[in-house]
Amino acid sequence: MTTMTVSYPPRRVVRERRGSALMFVIIAMVLLAVLSLSAVMGTMHEFKAGRNMLSQQRALTIAEYGLNGQLANWTAARNALPVGGIDSSNVVVTIGDTAKVAVMRLNAATFVISSLGRSSVGNGQLESQRQVSMLVRMASPSLRPGSVLTSLGNVDVQGSPNVTGRNTTPPGWSSCASARDTFAISYKPGALLAVQKPSTQAVGGTNADAGLSGANALTLFGTESWASMVARANIRISGNVNPSPVGSFSTCTYGMGNWGEPSRAGGAVVGCQNYFPIIYSAGNLDLTSGRGQGLLIVDGKLNIRGNFTFVGLILVRDEFWGEGNMDLYGAVMSRNVNGAGTRLRGNAGLSYSACAIEKALSSQAVPSRSKHRSWVQFF
Repeated sequence: MTTMTVSYPPRRVVRERRGSALMFVIIAMVLLAVLSLSAVMGTMHEFKAGRNMLSQQRALTIAEYGLNGQLANWTAARNALPVGGIDSSNVVVTIGDTAKVAVMRLNAATFVISSLGRSSVGNGQLESQRQVSMLVRMASPSLRPGSVLTSLGNVDVQGSPNVTGRNTTPPGWSSCASARDTFAISYKPGALLAVQKPSTQAVGGTNADAGLSGANALTLFGTESWASMVARANIRISGNVNPSPVGSFSTCTYGMGNWGEPSRAGGAVVGCQNYFPIIYSAGNLDLTSGRGQGLLIVDGKLNIRGNFTFVGLILVRDEFWGEGNMDLYGAVMSRNVNGAGTRLRGNAGLSYSACAIEKALSSQAVPSRSKHRSWVQFF
């Protein structure tokens, strides 16, 4: 019997792998920490970006607010700015938020408004700035009288008044372009016209204007109306007043009794020579002395007597009476809703002046956005 010996390979001893789980945990923790830190950093970055964008948008809104505010609250004094002249102001929106606005005249009919908006001023990295500009054009009332004196009622001229439709430059005025002459008196067909000495008192002749028979005669003036011009009046009076300019060589003190300075002679208040206000009287008005310029609207009867001088345009709802040594350069338009009509006596002088009318109306121009590409953001 043969005995077989079987050989087995040596047994392999498996040892315990101590610490491997800890290593995996540490690696996992590191990875999680990196991912968490990345998420936090990303969130902080997005937060700062959003916060900065919000601050920048706030600055843009402030700039827009300053720009639109100046457009909506336009002052008539800006219409007298020379070409290249600048009017600037600061608009405080709230604490830390301001807009610096500058209005510059480019030419006779165009202005540019620039607004620099600043948000969170003094708050470190939160402070932002944005600047916008807008091009605006001036639109003035399209009111063109057809004579120096227009009346819807009877006209009675007696004594020594002088009513001339010849285009006249006010005494001492310069830079007045030439313009055509017009009629001395225009009246509604059917109204009574009594002129004692037509050849000397009504230079330019008279005209029975069929256009004055319309229902809206002397109440609608192209793009403007009687009511719209009354709404824009910057001087409102009730009762009688003797206006006189107040100011100095370079300043003009605005008030109810300051209607601008029509004089260009010595002793004139130079600072008020470019001030052409809209003056509105809610009732009858009696003027006995003084001087002024601009657009005078009377919702009642107007009686001018004594030494009174006015340069510009006068609109009267009821009667217009002129007597004494009054002098007017421009035009008068009387609706004669109540009363006998228009009456001139004494040495009253009415001289048509296209320059005076144009100055009075252009000074009341209001701004409007240019139709194409009026707005731009610089930064």
